[in-house]
Amino acid sequence: MSSIKKNDIFLLEEIVKKNFSSKYKDSVLGILWTILSPLLMMALFTIIFSTIFGGTIDNFAVYFLCGWCLFQFFNSSISSSMNALKGNKPILQRTPAPKYIFVLGSILSEFLNFLIMLILLVVILFITNATFHFPIIFFSIIPIISLFIMIVGLGLILSVACVYYTDIGHLWSVISMMLLYASAVFYPMDIIPQPFRGYIMLNPLYWVIDQFRCFVYKGIVPNGISLINSLFLSLIILICGIIIFKKYENKVVTKF
Repeated sequence: MSSIKKNDIFLLEEIVKKNFSSKYKDSVLGILWTILSPLLMMALFTIIFSTIFGGTIDNFAVYFLCGWCLFQFFNSSISSSMNALKGNKPILQRTPAPKYIFVLGSILSEFLNFLIMLILLVVILFITNATFHFPIIFFSIIPIISLFIMIVGLGLILSVACVYYTDIGHLWSVISMMLLYASAVFYPMDIIPQPFRGYIMLNPLYWVIDQFRCFVYKGIVPNGISLINSLFLSLIILICGIIIFKKYENKVVTKF
């Protein structure tokens, strides 16, 4: 491994540490917010939607957390990566550091928060006496990999786009809300009328969440074609992200 590669790894580690610690800077509860926030949301949605659906969703707390953890990882990673270049403007203007490192570092710092939320999910599985579907549950890493690849691809694209178009950051708050309601995070898909169900199924985030629920919540192996399609689509997004990022990365400094 060359010294440049070693320097890149060191820089990546420092960015992850900086982003992770700065998220909880001056916070009284600090990292506990990573647990408290989904816990409060779980309690709220469990009270509201378990009543609305009349108990049609068994163990709603686990059902909700399976979707919420993945959605929050996706949303927070994209939001963070959109500011990865603009937020590090002084560093990028002074040094020839690889720009993709800042995007990847922002995503990895959010991945650490995601791992903490997964620990909360395991705790809730124990508390609610849910069944641990061994060894199927270990294959839940597959949709997580699909999601991570997708996030990196989108993060690369949007980090560059936000340098050129500031409005994308404002637009994302609307898009993320639409994705939340289109990902079946807190409702069962079968309540959606058939003509509209097909539109929701066009959302790749829904498929990743559904696959994760199959492994963790239902204890079944999802359709193999859907797993392959999700991985394939994520790889396409990643390749597009790399191509677009490579094309514009040397121009972003002049756009600051």
